Amino acid sequence: MVDIIIDIETLGTKPHSPVIEIGACAINNRTGEITANFSRRVPTGILFDIDAGNFGFADDDTQDTILWWTCDPVRKETLRKIMSRSACIHEHCPLYEFVDWMIAQNVKADGNIRVWSNGPQFDLVILQSAFDRYGIKRPWICTQERCVRTALEQAGYEKGSTSWIERGPRHRALNDARHEARKLYYAGALGEVSAIIKRLHQRGVVKGEVR
Repeated sequence: MVDIIIDIETLGTKPHSPVIEIGACAINNRTGEITANFSRRVPTGILFDIDAGNFGFADDDTQDTILWWTCDPVRKETLRKIMSRSACIHEHCPLYEFVDWMIAQNVKADGNIRVWSNGPQFDLVILQSAFDRYGIKRPWICTQERCVRTALEQAGYEKGSTSWIERGPRHRALNDARHEARKLYYAGALGEVSAIIKRLHQRGVVKGEVR
């Protein structure tokens, strides 16, 4: 079994919202080792002045999301880095690259994968909409989908109980995916060895921090 954790950054919260970055990682659920990473910025064709504070071109959802990005100095700088440049011209290029990466992980696991994201109505739904725009076949089946938040809640894991240890900032898709992967492992949500960690966590031996 290989667990794939996916995180995206967007300019909105609706299914059709523009994706600006895709991040994903694969984690060995027996050892907690992150075995593969994927990170791509996605060009949207949307141009705006991050410093302008007025995004009249956008619908309310997109405008609210951009304002969320820009109202905090750290998030604003993160958005600036994501939007600054991209290695490709078209949105579908990183989508195809992501599909190829997912297929490779699926082959390595002999089809025995689980696909995780934060919430049932965000990452995977928005990605599906992006796939549909270009007629791209989703590289997993619906029965492989799992929800990070639900698993953590059922494990009795408190929000924010894992310290942030990634070298890069929050709200970069790969950094967030790796952080979520470690949270799942230490919550005991991924497998046999992880279940032992869960019992230690419940006894207070493990406080939920990655060391």
